[in-house]
Amino acid sequence: MRKSTSFAGELNSKLSLKLGEEPEIYKILVYNQLTPEEVEKSNLPIEKLIYWDITASLPGQSPTEAPHVTIYWYGPNVSLTEKGKIVHLKSVKVDSKFTEKIKEIVASKVGGEISEKEHGFEFKDFSMQLSYDAISDLARSIRSLGNLTVELSLEFGKVTKEEKNRSSFPKTKILGERALEK
Repeated sequence: MRKSTSFAGELNSKLSLKLGEEPEIYKILVYNQLTPEEVEKSNLPIEKLIYWDITASLPGQSPTEAPHVTIYWYGPNVSLTEKGKIVHLKSVKVDSKFTEKIKEIVASKVGGEISEKEHGFEFKDFSMQLSYDAISDLARSIRSLGNLTVELSLEFGKVTKEEKNRSSFPKTKILGERALEK
């Protein structure tokens, strides 16, 4: 005779954590809609940063729907082809005259060999020091171009529960988190 189990029982056996239980280590922890000032004050270990992006758009418009420019980087353990050595600039529905000014700022702050790609540019073997100050400075420089709105996203890997709880970022700006499976 087959033993019957409830859907909830099956679900609980598949989940590694109980409802409301916090993991010891987060595989991924993502903060979104951060200001340059919030990023500058970060107290999470920079070595755990695996992705960052800066999105610039006109004030009062959602960057995802309105014309915008995004500058982003994948860490060495995220993209095996890039190995953390490329910063990208991608524009969506932005006039090239405007993108050129942003490209000049990125080139001066980031450095590296510039190559044109579809809808943007790559800065290979960039020379910018990977730090919260450098990322914040780049965002503020872009923001000052034309009174643009900038927001930053930071993604971290293998953050401990203690590091997350001590983080200087507002808890309301956590976009997503995933526990490290045991």
